[in-house]
Amino acid sequence: MAPNIIKIFGGTPTPCARCKGVERGLNAAIKEMGLDAQVVHMYALSDEADKYDILATPAVVINEKVVVRGRVPSKEELMKILKEEFG
Repeated sequence: MAPNIIKIFGGTPTPCARCKGVERGLNAAIKEMGLDAQVVHMYALSDEADKYDILATPAVVINEKVVVRGRVPSKEELMKILKEEFG
């Protein structure tokens, strides 16, 4: 089965420090929880971002739902979000 995809919307080609912070937190939470998930970076000024009405970065999309906008949540908060989204 393919891994779950978690999208982080931000700048490109190089993600900003806040986007990198969200990625670190997500990867740590995914590892600790033993989830089959992959984090991918997406450009905030794209048609894909427009689908989710992304206006602030970083933004995190899981299961086609924006779960974080414009801030860097703690690993614990990310774990709570992942648990809610992936059961």
